[in-house]
Amino acid sequence: MSALFGIWHGPKGLKDISTRVRFRTELLATQLRKMGVSIITDEDNFFDTLALDIAASDLGSADSVLAEFHKFGINLCKIDDNTVGISMNEYTTIKDLAELLEVFAILKELAPEEMDEPYLDPNFHDASAYRGMPAALQRKGEFMGQ
Repeated sequence: MSALFGIWHGPKGLKDISTRVRFRTELLATQLRKMGVSIITDEDNFFDTLALDIAASDLGSADSVLAEFHKFGINLCKIDDNTVGISMNEYTTIKDLAELLEVFAILKELAPEEMDEPYLDPNFHDASAYRGMPAALQRKGEFMGQ
């Protein structure tokens, strides 16, 4: 395998990576909802990306949210004036999720003691809370049969 394409993980490795990416995206979505952040993305049909309704979340504009995240060296995707996207990948860590949530807590003016639960719920490390890959996103056919 060429270094241009990175390390070959094989079919099982790629499934493990996709499961981890989906799990972390689900964890982020769960915590953002608890913080009162409006998620536009269909709850049953997302994989690695969430679209957030900034106006409905009382966070101002997409530009103001992006500017605040830039102060912390974090880039989000501006979809339109009221919508921001966040994407996970195989390198996204639990620490990354905690940092994202902390910035959202700052924007929502939520002090840790005002939260019913911590920014990053300790149960996130418990895979039994993971709903799994939605049926609509699961591969039905052969995977990398070539």
